[in-house]
Amino acid sequence: MTETPGPTDRPPENGPDLAELVDAAQRVAGVLAARHRHDPEGVAALMSTFPNDRALAGGSLLLAEIALGLYRRETGQSMDTCVRELTTQLENAVPRRP
Repeated sequence: MTETPGPTDRPPENGPDLAELVDAAQRVAGVLAARHRHDPEGVAALMSTFPNDRALAGGSLLLAEIALGLYRRETGQSMDTCVRELTTQLENAVPRRP
């Protein structure tokens, strides 16, 4: 059985390398910080630095995985439990229709 290739095992033509993913994740974190500062110009400026949706998605996924890992380490819960709590919070954020 072969292992699933990791970020550093991918040939460059198949997607971004690890350094590009980390850079994108750092910019996603900057977008979140600007949103919490109520800085729409900062959000727009950072969002314009992503060359395409794939770069934004890759950076967002990496940031989410790291954030969930930190939460998991702090709580001692399984990753499944942490993800379940997050999805419940997301579901509760949407107003229910009558």
